[in-house]
Amino acid sequence: MIAYNRARVSPKRIVPPVTLQLQRIPEVAGTNSSPPLPTCSLQRVHLIGAAGSGMRALAEVLLAGGSTLTGSDTARGASESLVAIGLAVQPFHAPENVPPDAQLVIYSDAITPDNPERLRATELGIPTCSYFQMLGRLMAERKGIAVAGTHGKSTTTAMLAHLLILAGRDPTVVCGAARLGSPTGGRAGFGPLIVAEACEYRANFLHLHPQHAAILNVEPDHFDCYPTPTHLARAFAQFAAQIPSHGFLLLRSDCPVAARPPCRVQTFGTDPQADWSVRMGYRQRGCYSFQLWRRGRPLLETALQVPGRHQMLNATAASALAWENGLGPEEIAAGLASFSGLHRRLECLGTHHGITLLDDYGHHPTELTATLETVRQTYPGRQVWCVFQPHQISRTTWLLDELATSLENADNVVVAEIFRSREPPPISGEITAADLAHRVRTRGRCVADVHTNHHILQFLKSRLRPGDVLITMGAGDIRKICDGILNWLREDCATG
Repeated sequence: MIAYNRARVSPKRIVPPVTLQLQRIPEVAGTNSSPPLPTCSLQRVHLIGAAGSGMRALAEVLLAGGSTLTGSDTARGASESLVAIGLAVQPFHAPENVPPDAQLVIYSDAITPDNPERLRATELGIPTCSYFQMLGRLMAERKGIAVAGTHGKSTTTAMLAHLLILAGRDPTVVCGAARLGSPTGGRAGFGPLIVAEACEYRANFLHLHPQHAAILNVEPDHFDCYPTPTHLARAFAQFAAQIPSHGFLLLRSDCPVAARPPCRVQTFGTDPQADWSVRMGYRQRGCYSFQLWRRGRPLLETALQVPGRHQMLNATAASALAWENGLGPEEIAAGLASFSGLHRRLECLGTHHGITLLDDYGHHPTELTATLETVRQTYPGRQVWCVFQPHQISRTTWLLDELATSLENADNVVVAEIFRSREPPPISGEITAADLAHRVRTRGRCVADVHTNHHILQFLKSRLRPGDVLITMGAGDIRKICDGILNWLREDCATG
């Protein structure tokens, strides 16, 4: 776990454990109730900020349920990302975008209360709710399974959904990352289960009231809404306390717990004493085989297609939740072996002129460390170039040293300008991409002295050589760099 520390220089960090006090506590501010309308009656819905990954997944579920959707999003390329699911959106926010006959307006976390479309909906008397409030309504109508934690939520959610689908359970799925070969992480099923990713940002997961849940890990990450480890632990504790007494909670075995919630609790991890434990087998090009043990006895053995040691823990959590919902060892083993991964989760975009291009969503030091370790295992002996885009000034400030350390596993590092998600304009004296680049350089890595997308592309074009591996990492728009290099290599192939 990572300590909260505002200092830019901190040679020693004392890391306090984030202990979950799992008892009923007062609600975190801002957790409004879900809208009263049942989803089956929603014939016309308007989405503000429709291109976000969660909103796209929700849109797919609502469209499959018979709703007519309209939407808006100012993000570049938003229309293209939604056309595949049959949703046309306006590339701007304006009052006239809101249909007067809409029954509900749903907005993403990025949409502020003064947004002209939210204000227009209020004028028209149309109910409004956030994405997570709507997800809470969907979960209230089914048996909810929610996956929470700082890391691994999307992959574990998708793994579990894949297992349930193959086993014929036909779940509804709302995942924050798209499946490979699919435009969204959404799926409308006719079965009684709904599987959803539960994000702790702004305590949004408190809008969900699942019957089954997993907490994969708890690390400081969203510094703009959790100023101390105590605030973070309190939010996760309340999430766990919302699980009913007949429900089920899966906890990482090394996550300190001060008290137990009223529901049934089991643990998972690498500790043989955990209720669900993983025992590593062989590794082939970064992908692992492993045995899964349940309560001290071997249950199944399988091998993953998705690379990374950390994926074994994600698979263990998905397996435990699948078992609790009636799947047997053979179904679980076969499902895990056939899971092919998600977009932007160490996604391989191809090899051209001998240069392999990868893209990953990781933006937290723990994620960067795990991903770059996996790249080393998957492509041994090759030069690794990492183009990292820090996500948010606040996170970069708090975790500057940890981010620098996590990038040491790359041979060559490029730090792009910080992606200012939900943050105000720059101010004098704040952390910059150059500050992080300097910290990485002092650790002996080769670090480029360029930070804008244009200059990064020109720099890479002059430096990349056959046999190199290039990975772009970050939660913002850094994939544009990888796409730019990919287009350059394809054009070079076509002309040469």
